[in-house]
Amino acid sequence: MKVFRLSKRFLLATVLVAFSLSSCDQSPTESGKTPENQPSIIPDEQKPVMTFGESVYSFGAIEEGTEVTHEFEFTNTGKSNLLISNAIASCGCTVPDWPKEPIPPGGKGKIKATFNSEGRMGEQEKSITITANTKDKVEVILKGDVRPKPTPNP
Repeated sequence: MKVFRLSKRFLLATVLVAFSLSSCDQSPTESGKTPENQPSIIPDEQKPVMTFGESVYSFGAIEEGTEVTHEFEFTNTGKSNLLISNAIASCGCTVPDWPKEPIPPGGKGKIKATFNSEGRMGEQEKSITITANTKDKVEVILKGDVRPKPTPNP
C-alpha cells in the first residue's frame, strides 16, 4: 500500500479552490438591493427607528387567572425598511406577537403582548425585548398588580 504525501503548497491550493467553489455570490442583485436573507450594511443615520406611542402599559389591578392583552403601536420614523426578527418576553407568562413583514418608512405596526396572570401574585412588570435592524435596543413593558381571586362563601 502506497502512502501519498502532499506538499503544503498543493494542500493550500486545494483548500483555496474548494473554498472559492463553495462560496456563494453575496453581491447585490441587478436592482441594487441585497437579497432578503442577506443583511445589508446601513449607516446609523439611515437605519429604521421604532417610535412608540407608549412603551409602558399599566393594566392596573386584575384578578389572578385573568389574561391581559395590549397592543403597543409604533411607527417606523427611520429612513429604511424596519425588519423585526424576534421579540422575547422576560417571562413565559407573557407572549409577544409582532409583524413579520418589512415596515416601510412612515409605516405603522403593532407589538401585541398577552400576559397570563395565573399563578402570579402582587406587583408585576414584564418586559419584551424586540430584535430589529434598528440602531438602538427596543423594549416595551407591561406592568400591574395581580390580586387574589375572591374566596367563595360557603
